[in-house]
Amino acid sequence: MEFLQPVINQQKRKKNATTMAVLFITPLLHLNPTSFVSTLSAPPAQPVLNNVRILCKQSRLKEAMHILHAIGSHVDTSTYLYLLQACIDHKAFPEGKLIHAHMNQSGFLPGKFFRNSLINMYIKCGSLQDARRVFEEMPERDVCSWSVVIAAYARHGIAQEAMDLFYQMKRTDIQPNQFTFSSVIPAIANLGALEQGYAHNGLAEKALKLFKQMQLEGLKPSSKTFATVLSACANLADLEQGIAIHRELITNGFHSDMFVESALVDMYAKCGSIEKARTVFNKMHQQDAVSWTLIISAYAQNGLGVEALELFQQMQVVGLKPNSKTFAAVLVACSNLAALDQAVEIHKEITRSGFQTDVSVMNALIDVYAKCGKIEKARELFNQLCQRDVVSWTAIISGYAMHGSAKEALKLFQQMQCAGVRPDHVTLVCILSACCHAGLVDEGYKYFHSMSDYHIKPSMEHYSCMVDLLGRAGRLHEAQDFINKMPIKANAAVWRCLLAACRIHNNIELAEQVATHLFQVDPQNASPYVLLSNIYATAGRWDDIENVRKMMKDRGVKKTPGCSWIEVNKEVHTFLVVDRSHPQAEKIYRELERLSREMKAAGYVPDTRFSLNDVEEEQKEQSLYHHSEKLAIAFGLLNTPPGTTIRVIKNLRVCGDCHSATKFISKIVAREIIVRDASRYHHFQDGQCSCGDYW
Repeated sequence: MEFLQPVINQQKRKKNATTMAVLFITPLLHLNPTSFVSTLSAPPAQPVLNNVRILCKQSRLKEAMHILHAIGSHVDTSTYLYLLQACIDHKAFPEGKLIHAHMNQSGFLPGKFFRNSLINMYIKCGSLQDARRVFEEMPERDVCSWSVVIAAYARHGIAQEAMDLFYQMKRTDIQPNQFTFSSVIPAIANLGALEQGYAHNGLAEKALKLFKQMQLEGLKPSSKTFATVLSACANLADLEQGIAIHRELITNGFHSDMFVESALVDMYAKCGSIEKARTVFNKMHQQDAVSWTLIISAYAQNGLGVEALELFQQMQVVGLKPNSKTFAAVLVACSNLAALDQAVEIHKEITRSGFQTDVSVMNALIDVYAKCGKIEKARELFNQLCQRDVVSWTAIISGYAMHGSAKEALKLFQQMQCAGVRPDHVTLVCILSACCHAGLVDEGYKYFHSMSDYHIKPSMEHYSCMVDLLGRAGRLHEAQDFINKMPIKANAAVWRCLLAACRIHNNIELAEQVATHLFQVDPQNASPYVLLSNIYATAGRWDDIENVRKMMKDRGVKKTPGCSWIEVNKEVHTFLVVDRSHPQAEKIYRELERLSREMKAAGYVPDTRFSLNDVEEEQKEQSLYHHSEKLAIAFGLLNTPPGTTIRVIKNLRVCGDCHSATKFISKIVAREIIVRDASRYHHFQDGQCSCGDYW
């Protein structure tokens, strides 16, 4: 140690003790650790510990670790904390473990604050297991101990564990703070998203309940908390609660927070208030790709596909590039409109942008081609996928189900399971729908009862499919019995399926029972009134039809008008019943007159049972000729080259007369006509329909 004496004497004359510590230790770093330890058998001087801290501040963690191993025990809390912070800064997990081991071997007794810091170090270094071990070994915990671990599980997506810990904490005397709530509320929301919509399992309600508790305790929510509870409102379609939270976040100064603004757009859209969603979007201080994607999705999901496509074009005009979610959102608009030409153009843009390998985008493309009537193209894209998730399989299965290819849908379902992909609740809805359109009652029962094998609890959608399956097959009383034995109370949608089946099979007595029930539980929905009127019209009970119409008028119920649309040259044209607003109306009606003459010559007889007017037969026939799908077909024939496939969408079920007429038209004009109605696809070709008249 004599060689150091001149240096030490010189430093004694200086006031900077920290510099002395650095010069004192630096030469020792080159010595053998064993000899270094022998020189420090006594407790280390404060300058030595100061030097460790300085090295930590200078991001020289390895050098600090050398000194730590050399000095052995007698390290104070402050020095350990500096070392832990250095480990956090460098994500140095191995060094963090060594510091923890050194602490244990030296007999150091940490307090709550230090243990919390140790937990935080392990979390920041990615070892949740070690953090949990320290947490479990704590003799006493405070709110910070609980909150930091809860937050860690929430961030790692282990939402159930975060919730469990939160409720364990509440069973102690420790009250959660703002940080705790800000962590557990998003965890609940994330868990709900994993379980396919937390409106089904009550998690959204839990998130909102905790939010209210947070407010009662005077804790100020963060922007993330506001965004999460807005998401809960969106999933519950709770517009009133969403508006209240909107007011509160304005009061708290978060109205201009971009994260919150995006959540507001999403909430209003999912609650059906597209105007409010657009207002929030228009007032956003900065509109990025995320906010544009949200508003495009909002319009697409609310059935405003044309507006969604316009917004997509505007987004590009302002210089923003679509991302994968933007493409997926705009493809939904194309799907809803069956806008094949638009979808093809967007597909090209996806390829140019390099998103052709993105699974979510490819899933959306499979869906759009299937819904535009190009099931072969959808299958081609599906076969090209290198990785197929549950959405990929469900999209192609759904496509075949909609097109009436039940056998292919069921075959794909078997292949999906062989590939080790577990079906979700949507997949099972598609499978039951496939059975429904093909009249496969036994198979439908089999798949319905097998849902427990996949740990899927039947939802109202699955029960609706089963009632629809039984009803279409003519097993009406069995369907009624199925409803009565449901473990949950059937909603209006389930009963409407039974009423629609009564319409198909003209069972007036049961229809009146079901309709009476629906008039009570869902009085503002026009569908039951219309279905019952159709049944009465078939039976010629015009007085009863008038009674139903009067009931609708008295209750202020408005019927959804039949609407059909067709895309020609990348433009979507919309038609209503007896629509003369189109610029080509005169040509369209002349074309229909020509077709009606040729159809009658070929053996077509108008089915006037589908006319709801108590007028002469000739007038009934005339009213049938002007149904929206016939207008759309005539327009397509006038504006596309011979041999071109005609693709039409209708918002309601295709009536029996239009179905029959379209078969005749397809043979007369020698074209394939594809009609997508509210439940399935009809491929008309050479006088036949792919549904086999079962729809």
